[in-house]
Amino acid sequence: MIPLDDARWGQYRDALGDTFECGLMLRELLSIGPSEAIWDQCWNRLVYQDAIGEVSYAAVPYLANFVAQSAVIDWNALALISAVELARPTGPDVPPELADAYFAAIDSLPALLGNHPSRDWDELTARCAASCIALARGQRQLGLLYAEMSAAEGAEWLDSQGE
Repeated sequence: MIPLDDARWGQYRDALGDTFECGLMLRELLSIGPSEAIWDQCWNRLVYQDAIGEVSYAAVPYLANFVAQSAVIDWNALALISAVELARPTGPDVPPELADAYFAAIDSLPALLGNHPSRDWDELTARCAASCIALARGQRQLGLLYAEMSAAEGAEWLDSQGE
């Protein structure tokens, strides 16, 4: 992971195509904690209408660490990780200096989530967690399905199958 105060943060493009000092945003998330304003900024700069930038890859290890260090899992962190990984095939290449930390963070998600002390997940958190686990294991379509389909939509689909 590149340190949060590293000047390289200012070189990476965000989901809008602009350079963005994401390290400051992540430092605030990790030190102060989540807020609606922080999550809005993450959603607008890291993932925007299914677009991502290089800075999105740099942020994923910090988002995974945020989940690991949180007593209660915030679905936003998992949804952002899932959205970045889902967008990766059509997004920019992962910069070589970010690749090891990015892919290590993705690979760590099944164990991180399976061992997390928080066990009382709402539906959205469970869906985002399942999406991250599926993506970490190379199951892109299942990852997308978990990310996009609510339990009610899943139940409706099951009913339509005559189950």
